[in-house]
Parts: sequence; C-alpha cells; structure tokens
Amino acid sequence: MIALVSALLAQGAGRVAALAAQTTDRTGRPGAVMLGVLAAQLIVVGVAVQLGVTIAPSLTPETRTLLLGLAIGLAGAGLLGRLPPRVSPFGSPRLGAFGIAMLGGGAIMLADSPAFVIAMAAARSPLPWAALPGALIGTAGAVLPAILLGERDWRRLPLRLIRIGGGAVMLLAGTIIALSARGLI
Repeated sequence: MIALVSALLAQGAGRVAALAAQTTDRTGRPGAVMLGVLAAQLIVVGVAVQLGVTIAPSLTPETRTLLLGLAIGLAGAGLLGRLPPRVSPFGSPRLGAFGIAMLGGGAIMLADSPAFVIAMAAARSPLPWAALPGALIGTAGAVLPAILLGERDWRRLPLRLIRIGGGAVMLLAGTIIALSARGLI
C-alpha cells in the first residue's frame, strides 16, 4: 500500500507524467507510452525492492521505521517544489514511444524519491515484493490522466494544488512515522 500511495502522489503531477504527456503528444501512441512507463517502473521497483531486501538484515526494526519515515517525508518535501518545466522529451524520435517512455521514465524514476520510499518499505515488510504491483498500479493511476489528456490539457489541471496537497500529506505521514520510530509518539 505504501508503494501504491507514494507512486500515485509523487508521480501524479510530476516529471514522469509530464514526460508521458509530452511523448504521447509527440508520437501519438498512448498505449506504447503507458507500456514504456510501466516497464521502467517495473525495473526501478525491482531494483528498489532488492535493495530493501539486501539491507534489511543489517538494520534494526526501529532504524527501518525511521528510514521509511524519512523517505516518505523527503518525498513529500520534494513535491512542495516547482512544477516540472516544459522540455522536449528524453531521447530521439528513433527510439519510438515505448523507448522514450521507458528510458526517460526510468531515468526520472531512479532520481525521484518514490524509489527510496519503496526500498525502505520493502526493508520493513515481511512480503517485500508486494510493493511491485502497488507501485505499478500507483504509477498507472498517476500517468494515465496525463497520457489521455495530452500535455496542454494536463497542464491546465490544478497541478500545483495536487503537488502541495500530496506533499503535505506525505510530509506529515513521514514525520509521524519517524517520530513513532523514536518512541516520541
């Protein structure tokens, strides 16, 4: 559930959605763009979950909870920044819609904070690979409106309000989780 919510909130009004909208407008292939974004998310989440599984044994339960709270809080703080600028999509037209969405989306997802949230959630979970379907559903829910609307109409949505609301919720949740890990709540 943490992976679903973090992917949905962090990517709904973010750079991955902007890339998907731009690529769809440029190529006219929304299905290929969606598959490319989901393929990138599958790879990034797989790496993040494996990282969480790998480091989990070396962390105490309190440290895992503290790191999860920190990851969620930082993801929320990142949403409070500026909207993604209008730039031309990653890659060349020769890559096609799928290639641009997969390579560009993967690069953005590796740099964005949901990967850190997913890694820390996996480190805490008895079923770490359950984050995979949640992140895919959250990403699909975040990116599909951008793909269907196109960049011009997607940018008309109240993206700033969506980012501030999602960021505030994640920042508050991260703070509560981190404080509970330290026994302060």
